Amino acid sequence: MVLRLPRPKKRTILLVLWIGVLAGFFWTGSRYPDLNAKAFMGGETMLEDPLSFEAFIELQASDSVWRHIATTTLNWIHTNLRGMAFGLLIGAAFLSLIQILHRRAFASGLGNTLLGIAMGAPLGVCVNCAAPVAKGIHDGGARLETTLAAMVSSPTLNIVVLTMTFSILPTYLAVTKLAFTAIFILLVIPLLSRTFFRSELAQTIENATCALDVALPGDAEESWLQALHSVAVDYASNLWFIVRKTVPLMLLAGLLGATMATLIPITSLTDLGSGVLSAVLVAAVGLFLPVPMAFDVVLSAVLLGAGLPIFYVMTLLFVLGIFSCYSAFIVATTISRRVALVLSGVLVVMGLLAGVTADALHRTELHQMLARVVEREETGSTSPTMRSA
Repeated sequence: MVLRLPRPKKRTILLVLWIGVLAGFFWTGSRYPDLNAKAFMGGETMLEDPLSFEAFIELQASDSVWRHIATTTLNWIHTNLRGMAFGLLIGAAFLSLIQILHRRAFASGLGNTLLGIAMGAPLGVCVNCAAPVAKGIHDGGARLETTLAAMVSSPTLNIVVLTMTFSILPTYLAVTKLAFTAIFILLVIPLLSRTFFRSELAQTIENATCALDVALPGDAEESWLQALHSVAVDYASNLWFIVRKTVPLMLLAGLLGATMATLIPITSLTDLGSGVLSAVLVAAVGLFLPVPMAFDVVLSAVLLGAGLPIFYVMTLLFVLGIFSCYSAFIVATTISRRVALVLSGVLVVMGLLAGVTADALHRTELHQMLARVVEREETGSTSPTMRSA
């Protein structure tokens, strides 16, 4: 099965142009300048708030718990404001575009997953802003694998974030994060869709998830002006649909995330010990928090510099930013609660496995370095220069 052009080609062209305009303004005016600045600062980037890079409202040591939560929530909203606006606008655009496609998927699950990566990775939006985009893609009628892959790949496979990861963090941490992210997107998502999510997948195969109906006249029946009017009307309707379905959950996620970050600071989690329950708690809290773009990379660099165990650093590096409570809300209300719960559980387990893997690689690297040092000392002690001295 291949993607086919729909009859109303004029509408398709107009929507593609609109998506390009939105993306261009966001990329050049906000996203990439901000990410480049963070990449330049590297691990020296200051984290002024538990859920934000910069504090719009400064936190005070004398603040009560409730004031601290309220301030963190407002800072989180301020940090995500531009990205969330872009997510809403681009989500409505994808919803409008996918609705008018006759064929919205490939025959293979892997093909649909790659399609989702192609849609999500270039956007460069954080896990929170990717949630309304995913809703627009899903409710437009895309396959389940495409929706999930687009949502996860946008915050994790962005080229600037990947560059930051490899430039700021040790190679073994960056490679572990990329490897486990690729496994989740390319293998786990298609596998879960074919097994645990069969009913949800069947709905998308049957195109039963379209939230709004669109009448599609033949392309020859519409002038460019009529097509522009139709696109504008449909887009406005879809935008309002996305806003009213996602913004209330966004505010709830910000409040819950701020509450969690205030009551259980990330840095305090590592004081719990090295037991299994402590590790699961670290992974679960990290997965729950709705952090902004590249927050996982910068925070991991800070924690690594503070001397925290590699296991915890890698676990947080993987789970932070790939999913969140807001993502879970959108998936639960748009697809199903089962999908949200299973994805959360799988990501917690994979975060722990990533931590174990990185810790093992770290120990191996240390042993190799020690072996090289011992070898150099032995070689030096037996050299002619050393004997004559």
